Amino acid sequence: MTKSRKPPSLLFRLSLSAVAVVLLALGLIGLSVERAFRASEESALRERLESAVFAVLAGLEVDATGSVAWAGAPADSLLTRPASGLYAGIYTREDRWLSPSTLGVDMPVEKMTIARGADRFQAADAGQPWFIYRLGLGWETESGEIVDVEVWAAEDGTRLDQAMASFRGDLWRWLGLAALVLVVAQLALLFQPLQILRRIAGEVRDIESGRRDHLSGLYPRELSPLTENLNALLKTERANVEQYHRALGDLAHSLKTPLAVINSQLDAGERIGVAELRETVGQMQARIRSELDRAARSGRRTMLPPLTVAPVVERVVRTLRKLYPDMEFKVSAPASLRANVAERDLLEVLGNLLENAAKYGRNQVHAIFDAHSSSGRRSGLRLRVDDDGPGINAERFAEMLQRGMRGDERAEGQGLGLSIVQGIVESYHGEIRPQVSPLGGLRVEVTLKPS
Repeated sequence: MTKSRKPPSLLFRLSLSAVAVVLLALGLIGLSVERAFRASEESALRERLESAVFAVLAGLEVDATGSVAWAGAPADSLLTRPASGLYAGIYTREDRWLSPSTLGVDMPVEKMTIARGADRFQAADAGQPWFIYRLGLGWETESGEIVDVEVWAAEDGTRLDQAMASFRGDLWRWLGLAALVLVVAQLALLFQPLQILRRIAGEVRDIESGRRDHLSGLYPRELSPLTENLNALLKTERANVEQYHRALGDLAHSLKTPLAVINSQLDAGERIGVAELRETVGQMQARIRSELDRAARSGRRTMLPPLTVAPVVERVVRTLRKLYPDMEFKVSAPASLRANVAERDLLEVLGNLLENAAKYGRNQVHAIFDAHSSSGRRSGLRLRVDDDGPGINAERFAEMLQRGMRGDERAEGQGLGLSIVQGIVESYHGEIRPQVSPLGGLRVEVTLKPS
């Protein structure tokens, strides 16, 4: 059996991505800057060659026969030094002149290759290592004749290559240093949020080992949904476990008496009638179903999807209008109202409260629904049910909420419905409060917090 490989850590993945991004970005920047520098150097070189051409033109004299003569030496001193790297020359159809700097240098400059009034800049390449600027013009002699003249200036490409090599070395050294600094800075920035995730993982391990029961650290706002939802899941799990334990305790308590009766009859050697035994077993089965249903109903889910409230309310009210045709039901539930509650729980709460209000009211039952939110992401529900009955005081209402804590102590009537509502409200960590209704009877206000 092959052992599964451990996936690389998040820090390793993010670090690798950060290094790749930095190297790619700085590589592209380096290439762009290098190209821009070369273009700038070539532009400056062309300007130097143009200046050299005009310096040569400043001392040029051409006679009527096309012979070239000089009234003075060129102004640029590099043109007067042999093999200086800057060269110039003049061509006519009859004569030519080369600057003293060309002494001992074989210049591959063709004669008269450019038309009058035109200029051309030729970059160095593999075939010839020279940058050459040519200018064609017409020179008017003293006799008025126009003589075609071509003036050129050239520079050895080695100078540009040396400048580029020096610049390239400095550029990539500094970019390498910048890459190192950026990578270290990114790793430091990555380490901080990953440390926060490690803290969360450590608290989760403490929860698994029983050393804590919830996440209690102070975490950034971006991680609040994660920590809040984890705590909600933990709280829901504990509440459901407690509810199931309570339901099992209630079930054991409710079955204890009939089982004790059967055992006592068996121990006494009494004959148990089939009808009596069937009745006892039927009661036990009914109690088991009741307790299991109550446990399932009281169990709470976390991350419930939003429920549109108005259709559920309309369904309950439509049923109650058939049961209480003389009662006026008035409901205010916006069509856009949505809450993160279970439909089954809402039906149970609403059905019990509205039915109690209709049973003990005289003529009117009003219900008002609006949103209740404990966070900006999920929404709970607040509902108020009013009747015009006699009403009850807060103490009596509290007693009714406590009725039915044991299934075998329950009685039919308002107390049973309110105890069911109380169980559901507690599962949502909400609250139920009695108030005096504007209709003169009882107002029951229920808050179901978002689940």
